[in-house]
Amino acid sequence: MKFKDQVVLITGAGRGIGKAMALAFAREGADIGFAEIDPESARAAAEEIKAEGRRVFFKCVDVANYSQVQAWVAEVGRELGRVDVLVNNAGIAKAQPFLEITPENWEGHLRVHLFGTFYCSQAAAREMARRKYGRIISIASVAGLMGPLDLAPYGAAKAGIIGLTRAMALELADYGITANAIAPGPIDTEMVRAAWSKEAYEERANHSPINRFGRVEEIARAAMFLAAPESSYISGTVLVVDGGAVGAGAYMVEKYRRRKAHSA
Repeated sequence: MKFKDQVVLITGAGRGIGKAMALAFAREGADIGFAEIDPESARAAAEEIKAEGRRVFFKCVDVANYSQVQAWVAEVGRELGRVDVLVNNAGIAKAQPFLEITPENWEGHLRVHLFGTFYCSQAAAREMARRKYGRIISIASVAGLMGPLDLAPYGAAKAGIIGLTRAMALELADYGITANAIAPGPIDTEMVRAAWSKEAYEERANHSPINRFGRVEEIARAAMFLAAPESSYISGTVLVVDGGAVGAGAYMVEKYRRRKAHSA
């Protein structure tokens, strides 16, 4: 029980990667405080966490809303007693070609991904600093490391998360807090299926050396590694979990496919 008696905060834990992480931490002894914007999925996830025998506190929160985030973190502290780990996972994805990106789409990505990560991290770090211990893990993306097609707002926001992670690692080190990011590649989630066309989705798994989509459990294991007390000398890093996609320059494959189809 690596996380026995610890309290782990996770945003966007109602489904997908967030839910997988919440259950993985709970199975290792952690109590879970999570934020989720959809009340139905939040209640269902909470029941699954409770079934693991752990305490759980959840609240419907828009992470892009500063006041809501402050209230959530404060309530987790009161209900569960402490804050040891924060995982910034909440996100959105809406594909648009660059020349067609709307201000609403651009601003929405930045607010949820980047503003939300900052708001949650600052609030949680203030709690962690009092005890001189904490782990902050933010879910970035390979889209923040290489150019994504039709997802410029998403890629820009994720690149911002990586920059914020490095800044936090520097500023929070004296408080016993580490900050790291995980950059998943193509993971089989509802959000990924919604962001890609059916044809592109079906081909996407072939774009990385490990010829399949990643599983949400594989991201959960990466988060647990970075959250563990044994990872105390790892801070300011980006752990890429992508089946080799970044090394292979995988997005260029999709660009080539489009050019070929257009010229046919």
